[in-house]
Amino acid sequence: MNVKIPIEVWRCVAAVVLAVLLAACWSVPAPAAPAEASTYTTAVLAFRASGAELKDVGAEVTSLLSAYLSAEPGLVTVERAELEKVLGESELGLSGTVSPETAARIGHLTGAKVLVTGRVFAARNELVLVATIMGTETGRTYGETVTQPLRDPHPRAVQELAKKVGATIRAKGETFVAKAAPPRDRLARLRPLVEGKQLPTVSVRIQEVHVTRTALDPAAETELSRILLELGFGLVDPATTTQAPDIEITGQAFSERGLQRGNLFSTKGRVEVKAIEHATGRVLAADRQTEVAVDLSEIIAGKAALQEAAAAVAERLVPRLVGGQTSSSSPRRPAEARESR
Repeated sequence: MNVKIPIEVWRCVAAVVLAVLLAACWSVPAPAAPAEASTYTTAVLAFRASGAELKDVGAEVTSLLSAYLSAEPGLVTVERAELEKVLGESELGLSGTVSPETAARIGHLTGAKVLVTGRVFAARNELVLVATIMGTETGRTYGETVTQPLRDPHPRAVQELAKKVGATIRAKGETFVAKAAPPRDRLARLRPLVEGKQLPTVSVRIQEVHVTRTALDPAAETELSRILLELGFGLVDPATTTQAPDIEITGQAFSERGLQRGNLFSTKGRVEVKAIEHATGRVLAADRQTEVAVDLSEIIAGKAALQEAAAAVAERLVPRLVGGQTSSSSPRRPAEARESR
């Protein structure tokens, strides 16, 4: 016997099925967004070779390792020609070892966060490559070793060493780089130096160039001015007023494009400043800082590098501005504690 099912029943069944399907879809978790990978600027110093039969191998290993590391994910290598020009690296690399103090100096000049150096020597019938990996900011050191038959081609061993070094840098990267102080922390450290004191008026003029283009909105000048304003300094714009500041801060900032990996641009920025007491012409401070930044935009990477360099300079400059002045040509105002915006 055929039983006719009312249309209302079919509608109820359809509604239940639809509800079950929707619940199943909603219960499936959305895929997590991939974490942004860190990028480490790495400089390869000269490898020392032991023994007359290996005198040319050290230079070959250094060049090959630098080339192979430039292809490793998460690494941006400093160009060899730039290292030799800036550091006179032949003298540094001959010893095969780099002290934490030297590493910090190299990192300061080149913007490198990680240094790689090492030795090449023969043991019986084996060629041994030993790499030392050091953080320029923390001094933390790790090592990697590769051996192969002495008569085998060197590039194969160097390529294996590059993979090991790259893996170590990616895995231990946080131990190589000192944790950057957030802007609020930097200001918190500086505020006790200025609270309750009569602060001078200051002018800031830092010419900025990215490669061959003059920047319309200088990042270094903006960052240094922001920090001084947050700390309560009176800021005078020399372009719009005839008032002479107590202290004139002048300098230069330039950024230059480095290597490009895919859509990422590596840019190095350097800031050089000088603080002069207007009344006496006395130089209160002179400082400089080099930083490296990576971004999808070449211009933004350059500005980020200069901004970080200017912030680092400001942290060392403020104590000199507070304690180094001997006279004033204009009224001062007390420091005002403000929160960072």
